[in-house]
Formats: sequence, C-alpha cells, structure tokens
Amino acid sequence: MIYAEDITIAANTLKGNALRQRIVVSKGLVYRVEIEFPSGCAGLAHIVICDGNYQVWPSNASATFHASNHTISFEDLYLKEIEPYFLDIWGYNLDEEYCHTIQVRVGLITKKIFMARFLPTMTYDYFLELLEEVKLDQERLRKETLDKPFSWID
Repeated sequence: MIYAEDITIAANTLKGNALRQRIVVSKGLVYRVEIEFPSGCAGLAHIVICDGNYQVWPSNASATFHASNHTISFEDLYLKEIEPYFLDIWGYNLDEEYCHTIQVRVGLITKKIFMARFLPTMTYDYFLELLEEVKLDQERLRKETLDKPFSWID
C-alpha cells in the first residue's frame, strides 16, 4: 500500500510555527518513503516526519528535508505496530513570497507480506526476532525524545 498526503505551507511559516499535516496509515512495516519538492521551492520549504513526539525521518533530530524540483526517495524499515495509525508531517517555509505544496508518500506492508516478498529464504521466527529488536530500539528512542521532542523548533 502506498499512502500519500500533501502539505501546503504558507509563505513565511517559521520553524516555531511549523504546520502539521497527518497521514493516516495502517498497521504494518514502512519500507519506502518519498518526499516530492516541486520546482520553485528553492530549498526554502522544510519537512520532517514524526511518529507522535518522535522524529522518524530524517533520523537526526536537528535535520530537515528540503529541496527544489527533486523527489527524496529512500527505503527504510520502520515498524508501525501501535495505534494510533498515523504519521505527522511537520513543515515550515522560509520563502517570504510563495506558499509551497510538498507531497509525502509512504509505502507500507504487513510483516508477512514483507517476508514473503523481500526475504523469502529467511525463517519467520528469525524475522520476528529482528522486528522485536527494531521495536525495542524505536521505543527506547521515543522515550529519549520525550523531554524535547522537536529540537528543531525553537
């Protein structure tokens, strides 16, 4: 399944007033993320994607995605197994004159489909162990970010 959501950020939307747009997803494993910046953005529109108070992409909390006439596309493995089933897209726009609309796309599948499609020779039990490790790492990181969840917002 591919989920897509547009976020339109008004001109002069500063970091401290970042706009939030929610992308509703299902339970499963995120395997692909794309962020499409149309021409004209000039690197002034900035996006981060969060799961609750935890910044997931980009992984380093001080960074944002920004570009112009470019689609940032990457594969990842992020387990979205606990409700609520949505991700928050946060954006701000340093352009003083123009608003910008950024499209975010998330590819998500169930664990079993992922195994059957991408890891056919791997045993199910071994894969479950790996997913449990990823889940524990994500929970640890979430707890660490609760004190200051959005360090990129002043």
